[in-house]
Amino acid sequence: MSKTNYGTVDVEVGTEIYTLSFNLKAVRALERFFGGISPALQELQKLQLGAAARVIIAGANLTLKPKEVEALEEEIYDFGIGEVTPSLINYVVALLNPAAKSAEDLAAADAAAAEAATKAPKK
Repeated sequence: MSKTNYGTVDVEVGTEIYTLSFNLKAVRALERFFGGISPALQELQKLQLGAAARVIIAGANLTLKPKEVEALEEEIYDFGIGEVTPSLINYVVALLNPAAKSAEDLAAADAAAAEAATKAPKK
């Protein structure tokens, strides 16, 4: 489950909810670990457990010891990698847009602007 809320995304993993932020720090952490945003997306699309954990760690700005990373991976595995990954993919894609808006949000904004333009009084 995921919901966007004021520049953050809440990702549910079992009984825990991790709040992932849209910021440069998260982007840099993903770039350091994966070598870029594109490789991060590729690993997530392969349903890699470690990739899911690393995206959560970067997005939530967590500092975890190796045993804690293992515990997070186990939590993701127990909850279901297929349940967690789609939200993480959406989060990483949204990191590419500094306004943290998804393609749907941008399309809705464009549609609202077009509708407002047609209703504007003509001179």
